[in-house]
Amino acid sequence: MSIYNGMSKNGAKEANIVFATWQTMGKKLKQWRPDHFDLIIVDEAHHTEADTYRPVVDYFTGPKLGITATPDRDDESDIREVFGPEVINITLEEAIARGWLPRIEYHVITDESLNDSALQEIAAEIRGSKKRFTMAEVNRRIFIKKRDEEVARIINDYDEKAVVFCASIVHAERMAKSLDQAATFHSKKSRRQKESWKQNQATLEALKNGMVRRVCAVNAFNEGVNVPSVGLVAFCRTTGVLTVFRQQLGRGLRPGKEKLIVLDFVGNLERIQLVLEMMNKISDLHERYTSPEEIEREGYVRERFEVSGKGFEFTFSDKIVDIMEVLEHCEREFYPTWQEASKAAIALGIKNAREYEKRYYEDSRLPSSPKEQYPDFPGYVVFLEIRYPTWQEASKAAIALGIKTGREYKKRYFEDHRLPSSLDKAYKDFPGFDIFLEKQGFYPTWQEASKAAIALGVKDRTGYWKNRPNDLRLPCKPDKVYKDFPGFDIFLEKQGFYPTWQEASKAAIALGIKTGVEYQKRYFEDPRLPASLYEQYLDFPGSVEFLKAKYLTWQDSSKAAIMLGIKSRVEYKKRYIEDPRLPSKPERTYKDFPGYPKFLGKE
Repeated sequence: MSIYNGMSKNGAKEANIVFATWQTMGKKLKQWRPDHFDLIIVDEAHHTEADTYRPVVDYFTGPKLGITATPDRDDESDIREVFGPEVINITLEEAIARGWLPRIEYHVITDESLNDSALQEIAAEIRGSKKRFTMAEVNRRIFIKKRDEEVARIINDYDEKAVVFCASIVHAERMAKSLDQAATFHSKKSRRQKESWKQNQATLEALKNGMVRRVCAVNAFNEGVNVPSVGLVAFCRTTGVLTVFRQQLGRGLRPGKEKLIVLDFVGNLERIQLVLEMMNKISDLHERYTSPEEIEREGYVRERFEVSGKGFEFTFSDKIVDIMEVLEHCEREFYPTWQEASKAAIALGIKNAREYEKRYYEDSRLPSSPKEQYPDFPGYVVFLEIRYPTWQEASKAAIALGIKTGREYKKRYFEDHRLPSSLDKAYKDFPGFDIFLEKQGFYPTWQEASKAAIALGVKDRTGYWKNRPNDLRLPCKPDKVYKDFPGFDIFLEKQGFYPTWQEASKAAIALGIKTGVEYQKRYFEDPRLPASLYEQYLDFPGSVEFLKAKYLTWQDSSKAAIMLGIKSRVEYKKRYIEDPRLPSKPERTYKDFPGYPKFLGKE
């Protein structure tokens, strides 16, 4: 194992595992062969499109595994074009429900931020006239700005080390003055970025050793910060972005503690709805993955505004009943299909997932989470028309740009933001650049293309791809261009293989081939022997029978042994070599071996 960064590079080339920084690897790329690594693991893979990431990812040819908690980026890029679809996708809710994270105690605190009289007025209007309100109107009337001192008093009542998420740098600085043993953590602690980083690292170190007990942070704390000793997270801001909320909550859910306390000083209806949805989802998953016996043993409780299980507890303040009555009468009739919601979002000028999460409320019929609202939701790339839904539409756009080759496409695809960087990963049925770019002039039939390829001296599939540029009328993928394409063996008029495995068997035995491994090394000595016997002969019986290596059944071996006059087990062990098809240990070769007496005709 080796570390490869600005300070250490020793032994990296010889190591089986290399941990590298993107900056150092990017500067030293040419010192590595593209195929050096058998597997490239990309942590925080949602950054793949960054200038320090993408050149490195594209340079190495080995299989790539992307790891990220937030695969949906906030721009028009889709990391699935690089890594393919998710192999494993475990949500935060599932991890909490299955007890894989520290126990979470989530408290939704509304008392300090509610205009109670306004809430009661709206509730009375609803009961009297069934009037419907918009969420924006309710937010404006019932939520009031919390005083920092009141919030600080609640946080100071807890002894746990805490991260307090604030709305802005000014807010963070102000909160730090109201909290005991507090410091700030943000990107503007100094005029120089490097100095800000050093000061933030010093704050983290002070938090770890106990010199600081509470850190007031802005977005800089969302990612890449690991402080296992944090036992409390306080939300004094209401982020409109679900991914940011998950990242911030995840700061406290690192291993190394028994539980995490969350204080959510919510500031709008949407946040209450989000937490309720999370609570119910965790409860549903917990009930799915936990046996009834275990649920009874742990004292599991599930009520409308409170749940408690082995790994989690959610509680809402008393006013939540009135708030939910109001919430249920807000206008939230969503578009019935994702296609209609898509048109509405595009009409608002929304261009990516993060912008959608910030602006969906501008149309009351747009759901906060279209992925959960619509079972057939195709992802934000299609939903917001970030990418053409089919390769055929992408083809028309590329041709309209005047792109003529695959290489030119790689250089110019960004001229149309809806063209993906990697076509074969974006479209499973991508037919290749020849068809995609509608290159004209291919030979009209595979037979004519066959003659041209043979005239170039092409003898196999690899040779075809290497020589194809010498005749541009040869398609890159003839099997896609010619619907009746017969396969490369016939296409290149290779001498036909033996028509049956029995004839191929005789030829292989005549060469003295005795095992399947030896066959793979020597089959080419007879051009009529195929490389893959299983693919060539549908009734291929296996290498043992094919090479007459051993009798297929104990009955056949029995006849051969009796013909040799073998009368006992001891004699068999001495004389089985007289027939090379007799196994040395028939009791292991044949699962239904009946024992030596019957095998040797004694019964």
